[in-house]
Amino acid sequence: MKKIIFTLSILAISFSSFAQQSTSLEAKAIKLIKLTAGQQFDIMTEPIVEMIPEENREAFKAELATSTEDLYAKLAAVYTESFTEQELDKILAFYDTPVGKKMVAITPELTKKGMEIGQAWGMELQPMMAKYMQ
Repeated sequence: MKKIIFTLSILAISFSSFAQQSTSLEAKAIKLIKLTAGQQFDIMTEPIVEMIPEENREAFKAELATSTEDLYAKLAAVYTESFTEQELDKILAFYDTPVGKKMVAITPELTKKGMEIGQAWGMELQPMMAKYMQ
């Protein structure tokens, strides 16, 4: 009987340790996602929020925030398949440096400008595509 209790205790401790490690890894992945893409999600959802009637906006934003947290959790699963906890620690350490903080700060503007350049390039491709589609 003592062996069974001992074995169950070891299993419970191991599972608890694994769950905490997994939670820590997921938390680090979510932190990285928020640092690198959080502002971009805000930029992308801004036009959607503005389509909602003023009187319903705050309720929509609250529900959107919950949905975004669910999205972060799903994306974290992808990150945790690709990075070890030590790798996430190193990446997060970079984003805690002055240049990493600058990267986070200017990424939304870089994204906007990149989208504008991409759209203009896409317009330039249309005549080229038309030539080959005939």
